[in-house]
Amino acid sequence: MNGFYPDEVVATRICKIPDGIGRYYLRNNPDRKWPGYVYGKYLFEKLGAKFRVIDKTAEMLIEDFVYEVDDFYPCGITRVRRIGMAAVAALRSDPLLSGMEYEDEDIWDGGTQHIITMLGMCLAMCQLIEFYISNSFILGLSRRQKEKYETINDLKMGWRRKTLGNMIKSIEEAWVIEPLLRDNIDLFLKNRNLLVHGITTEPRYDIRTRWGQEELVAFLSFFDVHGRILKKAFRSSYYASVMFGIENLSEGKKIPKGAFTRKYRDEAGLFVIFFEPKYDCM
Repeated sequence: MNGFYPDEVVATRICKIPDGIGRYYLRNNPDRKWPGYVYGKYLFEKLGAKFRVIDKTAEMLIEDFVYEVDDFYPCGITRVRRIGMAAVAALRSDPLLSGMEYEDEDIWDGGTQHIITMLGMCLAMCQLIEFYISNSFILGLSRRQKEKYETINDLKMGWRRKTLGNMIKSIEEAWVIEPLLRDNIDLFLKNRNLLVHGITTEPRYDIRTRWGQEELVAFLSFFDVHGRILKKAFRSSYYASVMFGIENLSEGKKIPKGAFTRKYRDEAGLFVIFFEPKYDCM
């Protein structure tokens, strides 16, 4: 097939192509016959493939298999990994892992599973809040930060390497934060560190005891409400950054020296309420 002998090839993915899709492809590619190489994206789109770009690498998903795509031509598509149930099935079929047994501390009863779900939801909220902060480049435009980073991209990449606490310190260099929000940020940072760094093994919140589980439910319920308030504030700063960036900046352009106008702070809603510049921060 295609110049190879059967003993020279291995089938890594077999997929039935519906007759209608096959006929359309051959009609628009009359010089290509089955079996043969496929050129172009159309056939994969009609087979239900999904496409995205991650870290400048084009990826294609067909069912539970992910491929990297240089281009839609022969040898331009490489399978890189399984995901979803295909990944689970492969893991379970590994003879070195299939015999492993769960220990008692790895098994959660029905009630505890709900607490684990709450824990996961709060962790996801933490990550979203930190995403909003790290991508709110207007919060990091103090004089010190502008001396450290030349372009907006430099600043964003630098902020991704900062801890949440360090990002908050950088914000304070350029902005006066409304006192109530400042107190809420401090409380969130304290509770976030407790959540991320082992709350379920703390004596007060020990998930292995009934008392600890009840304490944990109360903590996570408060954290959820508190986190949503902060998420709204920092989402506002993120939107303000996006608006300013679209209208004034290209990704490689140097950080400008002119004033950051009131217009963007007003249009961002809560941003103008919670943050006020210490000086013309742009």
